[in-house]
Amino acid sequence: MLQQVFVSVGFMSIQFLINGFGTDCMAAYTAASKVDSFAEMPALNLGHAMTNFTAQNYGAKKIDRVIKGGKSALVIGVGISILISVVICLFPSVFISLFNRDPNVVQIGNGYLRTVSVFYLVFAAMQILNGLLLGYGKSFVPMIASVGSLCLLQVPMAIILSGTELVYRGIWIAAPVGWLGGLLVRFLYFRHIARKHEEVLKEKTLHF
Repeated sequence: MLQQVFVSVGFMSIQFLINGFGTDCMAAYTAASKVDSFAEMPALNLGHAMTNFTAQNYGAKKIDRVIKGGKSALVIGVGISILISVVICLFPSVFISLFNRDPNVVQIGNGYLRTVSVFYLVFAAMQILNGLLLGYGKSFVPMIASVGSLCLLQVPMAIILSGTELVYRGIWIAAPVGWLGGLLVRFLYFRHIARKHEEVLKEKTLHF
């Protein structure tokens, strides 16, 4: 419940900043966000799949399969994300025009998609690591990473950059910064968990 409150406040803050740049910027963000939602679906689905896969194999004490599955999911997720990024970067106007054909809106939306889509692979890796951690039953750190990356990285960065000559483009840049922060926290925590499991397995092998 508390996580939802912080996330809602974070997104409201971003929306408030965008509203300050006028109706064209608001419309462009709305249209681009819809494209974002579709583009991020493969990564989100892979993350959900990894949660179930990890939980089943972790429960069966098959840690090696978890690691192999995680690596395979990363390869698939990053590969799909790169393909989506290339398509969107090459034809952003086509996607924005599906929701709004105003030239100014399309131009602003193009900037958003070309900035954010380059980092879809980061988003994919973040979601897959998130799925792995949830499958391990470690939900607290992913929650903190989600809230922290939004409220402590993306929002402050958006506020700072949008006040420079970048204007609304600074808000677009802030989104990938938040993803990078969320990915880093999840990666470091997962590596910590993996090392602990390796130590436990080594001790059991020695005792055996």
